[in-house]
Amino acid sequence: MDDATGTRGDALWSSPLRFQLWSYGVGHSTLTIRSQSGQGQDTEPIGLHFEAVERMNIGRSFQGLSLEPADDALLEEIAATGSLQPRPNPLLAIALRSRDARSWIVCSRVRVGVWVSNDGQSGFTLDPIHFSTRTSRPT
Repeated sequence: MDDATGTRGDALWSSPLRFQLWSYGVGHSTLTIRSQSGQGQDTEPIGLHFEAVERMNIGRSFQGLSLEPADDALLEEIAATGSLQPRPNPLLAIALRSRDARSWIVCSRVRVGVWVSNDGQSGFTLDPIHFSTRTSRPT
């Protein structure tokens, strides 16, 4: 296990920064987690944007954050929370790991970007994370 991120080496994305739950939009079921400022980083804050969130079990803050594909045990835990609504696109079951906690999210897409502010406009410049393994739909 990597001491900096709490990952086992199979992370889809990771950062040693401290992150916090930033916002949740009920209308489109979107969740944003953002790095905290003042961590000596050279870039603007990093944001993770989860779209079409179907289900989640999540903490409020993360010291170091790693996104990993859900393993079989986590898929069973998610399935035990009840059935998921059918969707036209497959859902992603994602483990969020930090040094001291584990959370999970079931969603349709995750995008990662940096916070920018230009000419009075501010927001994240977001790029999708391309999941190439275990994009499993929990039953």
